[in-house]
Amino acid sequence: VLRIQRIESPSCLWCRVIQDPGIDAETAELYSKLQAQMNLFYNDLTKDRSRLSPTSFEEEEVYVVYWEESKSWCRAVVKSITVDSVTFLACCFLVDYGERIVVSSDKIRLIVPDFLQLPFWAQKFHLSGIKPTTLRVPFLEEKAELMVVSSVLAASVLVEAVLLESESDSTAIELYLSTGDFKVRHVVTHLGMTQSFSITLTVGCFCYFCRSVSMMSWCPRSLHITVKSLEEVVWMHGAEFLSNSAPRCDPCLSGVLVHSFLPVEGCSSLEDAPINDSLRRVNLRKRYCSLSAADCYSWPAVAQGNSTVIISHSSDQPLSFLAPLLSHVLQNSLYTPMGLLLCPGWERVQMVFSMLEETRVSESLRPATALLGVGKDEAKNFKLPKNCRMLVTTPFTAVRLLSCHCRLFQRLYHLVLDEADQLFARAPDQMTTILQHFHKVTTGEEKALFPQQLVCVAKRWSPHMEAMVAAYMPYPSIVITIPEEAGLYGNVQQVRQFCGHSLLGVLDFSPLSCQKTLIIANSAQDVEYIYEAVSSKSAFCLKTHEDLTHQFTSVAQQWSKVTGPGSPLILVTTDECLKCLGITDATCVIHYEFPTAPKGFGRRLFCMFKNFRNLSQQTQSSSCAARSVLLISEKNSRHIIGVMRYLRRTDALLPPELLAFERGVLKARDEQKTSRPLCSYLKSFGVCRDSSVCPDRHTFSPQLDRSALPAAGIIEVLPLFIKSASVFGGRLIRKEDREFDEMVSGMASYYSDKKPEARELQEGGLYAVQEDDTFHRVKILSLPKNGKSQFFCVYVRFIDVGREKEVKSYQMLKLPESFHSLPEQAVEIIVCGVKPADAETDWHPKVIRTISQKIRGLQHRARAVLSVGNTVFVDPMVRVTQVPGMKTLINEYNIQSEILKTGMGIRNPDHLVLLKALCQNEKACSHTEEAKKRLALYPPPPHTHTHTPVSATGVCGGGGDTGSRGGQTFPLVGLSVLKCDWWGGFIIMSYLFFSFHPQVCWYQTSQCVMVTVRLMNPENQCCDFFPDRVTYSGTVDGRIFRTCLELQHRIAVDRCSWEMKSHQPVLKLVKEDTLTMKRMRRQTVRPSPDDRVERCGSCCHMCFLCWSAGQRFRANTGQEDVYVNSESGSESD
Repeated sequence: VLRIQRIESPSCLWCRVIQDPGIDAETAELYSKLQAQMNLFYNDLTKDRSRLSPTSFEEEEVYVVYWEESKSWCRAVVKSITVDSVTFLACCFLVDYGERIVVSSDKIRLIVPDFLQLPFWAQKFHLSGIKPTTLRVPFLEEKAELMVVSSVLAASVLVEAVLLESESDSTAIELYLSTGDFKVRHVVTHLGMTQSFSITLTVGCFCYFCRSVSMMSWCPRSLHITVKSLEEVVWMHGAEFLSNSAPRCDPCLSGVLVHSFLPVEGCSSLEDAPINDSLRRVNLRKRYCSLSAADCYSWPAVAQGNSTVIISHSSDQPLSFLAPLLSHVLQNSLYTPMGLLLCPGWERVQMVFSMLEETRVSESLRPATALLGVGKDEAKNFKLPKNCRMLVTTPFTAVRLLSCHCRLFQRLYHLVLDEADQLFARAPDQMTTILQHFHKVTTGEEKALFPQQLVCVAKRWSPHMEAMVAAYMPYPSIVITIPEEAGLYGNVQQVRQFCGHSLLGVLDFSPLSCQKTLIIANSAQDVEYIYEAVSSKSAFCLKTHEDLTHQFTSVAQQWSKVTGPGSPLILVTTDECLKCLGITDATCVIHYEFPTAPKGFGRRLFCMFKNFRNLSQQTQSSSCAARSVLLISEKNSRHIIGVMRYLRRTDALLPPELLAFERGVLKARDEQKTSRPLCSYLKSFGVCRDSSVCPDRHTFSPQLDRSALPAAGIIEVLPLFIKSASVFGGRLIRKEDREFDEMVSGMASYYSDKKPEARELQEGGLYAVQEDDTFHRVKILSLPKNGKSQFFCVYVRFIDVGREKEVKSYQMLKLPESFHSLPEQAVEIIVCGVKPADAETDWHPKVIRTISQKIRGLQHRARAVLSVGNTVFVDPMVRVTQVPGMKTLINEYNIQSEILKTGMGIRNPDHLVLLKALCQNEKACSHTEEAKKRLALYPPPPHTHTHTPVSATGVCGGGGDTGSRGGQTFPLVGLSVLKCDWWGGFIIMSYLFFSFHPQVCWYQTSQCVMVTVRLMNPENQCCDFFPDRVTYSGTVDGRIFRTCLELQHRIAVDRCSWEMKSHQPVLKLVKEDTLTMKRMRRQTVRPSPDDRVERCGSCCHMCFLCWSAGQRFRANTGQEDVYVNSESGSESD
C-alpha cells in the first residue's frame, strides 16, 4: 500500500510505503518524534547558531532547512545553488515529504548525525511499461497524462502497488487504484511484465529496503551513518554536536551556576586546563579526557588558589578536584604548605590516597593517611611522616590528632572537604572544630602573606555550607552544575498547594513589583487549557508548546520586555520548550504538573537564576525572592517521595495532609517489597543507612520472617564464614543431633573412592564441592547465560556454611540422594550491641580480619535474644572453655569486647530495642487479625459469655487501681493468649509468635496456683478473674503490658485475689475442685500494638536460668562476661 505525497509525472511518483495499521502507526510516530526533536533543536535560542550554520554548501549533501509552509525544520538534499551579489538561494528536495522548495542560506543548518538514524521517508517510484508519446516532449510537459493520473488518484480510496525491478534512483511499480467497490488497473498498463513480487515488509525490512533502494543515492558519500533501533532517537544532539566547543560566555544558559568574587575564565578542554603536564598525562592514562561542565569553571578557580565550592555529579571522581589542587600546591613550594583532605569514611580515604599515589606526586608531597580508633593512646602514638604535605583522613581522626598534635597543623593552608554534605551530616561538631582551627591558623598577621584555600566538593548543597561560606571563605567561587541543588543554594521559596487548589487563586494579577511567572504543564493540551483560563482574567499571557516552536523568537522578545508593577507577565509552556527559551529571570514558577524526570524539576527552578541569592557578594542584592509553587494532588503519588525529600532540605513547613499523603505512599511502596529480603543493615545495626534508596524490605513479614530458630536461651554456635565483624555464617551445635556429623563422615567415605563429576548442572540443584580435605554441599544459585562453553563458573551457596561464591564447573560433583534429606544447616548469626565507630556504615577491614582470625571454626556459647527467619541474634557471644578436672567454666573472650578493643567499634545499645520494636509492631497487627480468625473458628464456651468478670483489688498499696485505665476496658482480642492445662498439657495458639523468657513464674498447691508476673513496680494495674481465664494489665515506663491465661478447668472467682510482693504482682488462683495443676506454661507478656519498645529485657537478665551439659548455671550475675556454676559451693568455681 502506498501513500502518494507528490506527483511530478507518471515516471516520478514520490510515495510513502504503508504497512499494516499497527506497524504504520508506529512508524509514523517515530517520524513525528523526529520532526518534533528537530524543531526543538533548531529553534533552541540557547544554542550558538553560528556553529550550526554551514560555511559552504555542496550539491547532493544533506542539510536541514526551514519549510515556511509547515513552519518546521525538515531534512533536505541540496539539488542546485544560485548565487548572485545579493542573494544565495538553494533548491532543496525534502526527503521526507517529496517536495521541492527554494530557501535562502540563512534558513539552512548543518544536520546532526542523530537526525539521520531514520531512513528517508519519501521514496521515488515510476509506472512500469509506459513511455511518452513523443521523444521531443519531456514528461513534465505532458499535461494531459499528469491530469489523468491526478484525477484518478484523487478519486481512489486505496492505492496498492506491485514492486518490479529497481533502477538507479527509482523503482518500477504496477499501480492499482480502488474506487469504491471496484478495483481497476490504470489505463497505462505495463507491457511485457517481468517477474514481480508484492510489497509485504516489516519495519526492519522497510528500513533496509529504503536504504538499499533510495537513501544512499541522496546521502553524502562522506557521511557515515550508524542506524540504531528506531526507538533510540534521543535528545543528545546538542551535547554531541557542541562537545568540542568552548564554554559559552554565559554559563547559566547551559545550566551551570557560577558565582565568584574574583573573575574566573573557564577552560574548554584538557589541553588548555590549568594543570601541569604530569597531571595531564595522568588524566589521559585514567581516561579522564573530556572535562565536565563543573571542571571547565572550577579548575581555573582552584588552580588560582580561590576558595571554591563545587556541587556536581562528577564530584565522586577524585581527579575532578585533585588535578588543579595538586598543581596549585606544587607551585607554592617556597613556603611548604600542608594540605588536609577530609573524607567521610575509611573507604573513601583509601580510594583518594590510591589516586594520590597514582598521580606520582609522592616524592614532592609525600601524602599519608591516618585512620585512628577511639583508643586513648592511638592519637598520642601517631607519628606523621617527615615532610608530609598532604594528609588524608576523616574528621574524627583529625580532631583526635588536633587534641594531641596541634603543632603538626601549623602549616595548614589547604583544606579540602571531599563529599562535604556527608562530612557535615556525620560529624557536624568535628567539622566545626576543624574549620575553627583552620581559620585560626590562616588568619594570623605573620601568615597573611601565605594564601589560604578551602575547597568544598559535594553532590548536594546543605545549610552547613552556607554558614561555612559566610564564616571561612572571604572571596569564594561557587560552581553548581546540578540545577535542583542550585535552587537550594539560591534560597528559592517553596510553596505547597495540596488538593482542592485553584490555579487562578495562586496567581497574583496585581503584583506590587515586576513579576514574571512561568506555568509549566506536560502536554500541549494542558497549555492551551491553562492559556484560555488565564486569558479570561484579562491578564497578559503568552503560550508555547511543541506545535508552536516557530514562535520561540517572538515569545522570547516579548518576555524580555520590562514590565512595571501591577502588570504581571505570564508564560505557559512545557518542559521541552522551556529548555529552548533560555529564560533565567523568572520570579515565580508554578508546577501545574510534575516533570517526567527529577532533573526536570531543577531545570524549572533554574529559570529563576537571576533572582537567586549570591553568596560570593559581600552585600546581597535586593532582587525579588524566587518562588516555586507546587500543585500537589493524588495523581502525583509517584513523585511525592522525591518531592518530600527535597522539601525537607528547605525551610518549608510541611502541612499535615501532605505528610499523611506521604505515609500512604510509603506504605504502598513497602507492600511492594514483600518478596524482598529484610535489609541487612537493619539487621546488623538496627537502622538502614539510607532507606530512601535501599531496595530491600524494612518491615517485618510474618510469612517470610517466621523463624524456627531459638529466640531465647543459651545456644552453641560454630561460626564458619565471617561476613563482617558482627555477622557470621555458621551452624547451631546440638549435642543430641548427630545427623550432620554422620552425613559429613558419609560424604568423606563416599568421595574417597570416586569423585563423579556433575555433567548436567541445573539451577537450584544440590551438588558437592571439595575444599582442601572437606566436602561441602552446595546449591546452584545461578548459571551463566553462555554455559555451553567447556569451562565456566557457577555461582553457588554452601548450604551448611552460609557462604556464596563462584566455583569452576568442573569442580561440581554429583551428590547422592542419601545426602539430600538433611535440611540446610547454615544460619546467620548476628552479634548485637556493637556498631562501627565514627559514624561509619561498614566495618573496617582491620576489625573483620581480627575477628575472623580469632573465632572462625571455633565453637562459642551465646545467648539468643531474637530470631528472624534464618537469622539468630545473640548477646553476648563468648568463647567458653572448661578447666580440666573441674566444673569451672572460663570465658576466654567476648566477641563484643574484642570488637571494642580494636578501637574501630562502639556500643550500640539501641540495636536490640529497635529490632524488637520493629517485630513487635508488625506482629501485633498480624496477631490481631489471626486472633479474630481463631476466635471466629473456635468461639469460647457459652458459660464464658454469661459470667460477670470480678475485679480483684490488690492487698497492698501497689494494687489500688482496680479499674481500667481511663475508664476503658482493655480488649481481649489480639492479646497474647495461652491455654493452660491443669492435667499437664498445654496448647499455644498459632498466633503466638514468640515469648520472652521468663516473664511469668508460677507454682501450685492442692488448693491454689500462685502466678507471679515479672514486671517491676507496674502502674495502672487491672486484674480480672473469670471462671475459665484470667486477664492482667499494667504500665511500666509508659508501656502497657497485658496477659491473658485461658484455663481448661474452672476457678472460684470470688476467692481469687492479687497483691504486690517484692514490687511484682502476684496472682492467687483458687481451684474450684481438687484437681492438681501439674504444669503451667510461662505466659508471654507483650506490649500493646501501639507500643514500639519492649521493656521485658530487664526481667530476662534478673532470673535467666539455663541448662548446659546437665548442669544448671546462672547466665547473668550482674557483671559483664561472668558465669557462675550454680552447683559449685563458692564464687571461685
